[in-house]
Amino acid sequence: IPLAAVGYLDGTLAIYDVSSQSLRHRCQHESGIVELLWEETSPVVYTCSLDGAVRLWDSRSGKMISEYLGHTSEILDFALNKEASIVVTASGDNQAKVFCVQQPDR
Repeated sequence: IPLAAVGYLDGTLAIYDVSSQSLRHRCQHESGIVELLWEETSPVVYTCSLDGAVRLWDSRSGKMISEYLGHTSEILDFALNKEASIVVTASGDNQAKVFCVQQPDR
């Protein structure tokens, strides 16, 4: 099933079924989503937000897989390494952080 993900400033992550043009899942951050990343070969959607958290979501179920905290301010940008095992974040608290990511089986 082809899916699309959209992050909103109200903290909503919406996952849509492209074929039927319908909302499949609605997930929630505590604050606005700044950016999202979605690996082409994985069901995992990565989000970062104004609440200083990185969250991993299962696009198939809409459930949060894991959460990475440590910033005292909003995350402004983030990136994944090629294997999607490391997330690097940059925050308004003038810090960069590196998180080792545990992913479920693909």
